[in-house]
Amino acid sequence: QAKPPLSVSSKDMERIRRVFDEDVAGKKFASIVSPRRDAVIFRNSEKHTKPCECIVELYELLWRWGHRGSENTGFAKNFGFAIPDTIVVVKGKPYAWYFISKKDGSLLRKSEGNLQVSSIEAKLCRERPKERSRSKEETFDEEEDERACACATWMPMSSPFPEARCHSQTVEFMNVGRTRHLLQTMSSQGLSGIIQAFVEPHGISNFLVRTVQYKGQTSLCVRTNRSLLMGKDMNHFPRCVTFEGWEGLSSSCSRYRNHRHPHMEELILEAGSLLSQQIERERVRDMLFLKDTEHIALHFKVTSDHMLYFIYGSVVPEREVILQTRPQLLMGDSCMTEALPCQALLPGGADRQAMPHQPPACLRRHTEKLQAQRALIAIGDREEREPRASARQTSVPPLPPLPSGESSRASASRRRALSARRTSQESTILPRMGYAFPEVPDCPFHVTATGPLADTSKYEYAPPGADPSTLRRPLITASSALSARQPEALGSMSSDLSQAACRPDDVLMRLVSGRLALSTTPRRRTGLERACRVA
Repeated sequence: QAKPPLSVSSKDMERIRRVFDEDVAGKKFASIVSPRRDAVIFRNSEKHTKPCECIVELYELLWRWGHRGSENTGFAKNFGFAIPDTIVVVKGKPYAWYFISKKDGSLLRKSEGNLQVSSIEAKLCRERPKERSRSKEETFDEEEDERACACATWMPMSSPFPEARCHSQTVEFMNVGRTRHLLQTMSSQGLSGIIQAFVEPHGISNFLVRTVQYKGQTSLCVRTNRSLLMGKDMNHFPRCVTFEGWEGLSSSCSRYRNHRHPHMEELILEAGSLLSQQIERERVRDMLFLKDTEHIALHFKVTSDHMLYFIYGSVVPEREVILQTRPQLLMGDSCMTEALPCQALLPGGADRQAMPHQPPACLRRHTEKLQAQRALIAIGDREEREPRASARQTSVPPLPPLPSGESSRASASRRRALSARRTSQESTILPRMGYAFPEVPDCPFHVTATGPLADTSKYEYAPPGADPSTLRRPLITASSALSARQPEALGSMSSDLSQAACRPDDVLMRLVSGRLALSTTPRRRTGLERACRVA
């Protein structure tokens, strides 16, 4: 069931937009800090770590939560996730050991008498045959076990009191040799935190899924390490780190997609939401003295046997929570919730565009074909069940056959011409308009071809040597009044020519007055001059 978009006040939305803008402006060319700075950090392994502390009170909360009245004692069946073997260490001494029972799947805690370092070592450091041949007097050699798989994780404890915190605030992924060394020296160092069995992830790279709750919405972020988990030439931290180290060593995604367990994303969101609500009811924020700008993030991991495990919880700033909840916050913006101004002016689109909630053409044809086959099968089954009626009751008299000429003309009239089939309204993807096509005015000039260019009028284009300025004549000129009187002048010219043959004196007088020169063309005016000379 889809959740409604969250309602955010205008003041909070302005702060959220400012966080988004700062994040986009601070990352140049899709980098974390800058391309040059990222290259420097990537080469220096000492800068790959960052402070990361876990909330140890959450394991006590889950243990009490699992022992409340319930018909089913299985913790994973009730809440959807399990917990790996986790040992809480306070001041260098084991304080509590939480594990899942193999008998009924309930979350249990070992008694104080079973909190022995030897028992922890036997559980976490399952020796290989090569390691069993070692003598106990041999010293720890980290280079010899460098290529071994990670078997445990050390995480420092988060506390509002400085004296209760560990001197080192970084996470460490340990192999068998490093785990033994930590168990032997943790009392002298006074460490406080958890030692947790490493959970093998589903896939070839380590990953974690973080869930946070902000403004009533639960969002997740999947961060996958860029290196292979079974690497040979690197230490364990760059191969296993996700949220515990530098962002450049891993990649982030806002969805969890896997074809082997497609329901896992919904399960992670549901488990994160239930655990966040339980944290609010138990007032864990008040216990940790968290500020309003600090939130609790929960981290999960999926194993190869499709089991969801809760790894740890940590305190993150509000900026990271806002950036992770970005998809839900964008849907709660006013530009998405308020009505669109002037939305009635939007056109309806084109006929060939896919309508909303309309499947593709190939899927629609396949569905129609299946429906037709099912309809035929249903009709056949109904005909078999129902008794057949007589031919006289279910048939009509046949039509008389048409003559050969009439039948051919009828079939021809039913067929459409090829041009009629081509000119269809569905053959265009232009949008529908509510008015007719506008009239296009004529060009403001016309082309005249006189003299030697008259022969080129039969061609589509003018010859290359022609000057366009001599071919184009404007339609509207200053002498338009004279051109309008040109037909009358030509009519008067014909009458003058008929009279010039009998009265040459009148013709000479008209030439002197200039009246005939204005009403004739230059060629005809030259002819009249010759006639006058002959006369």
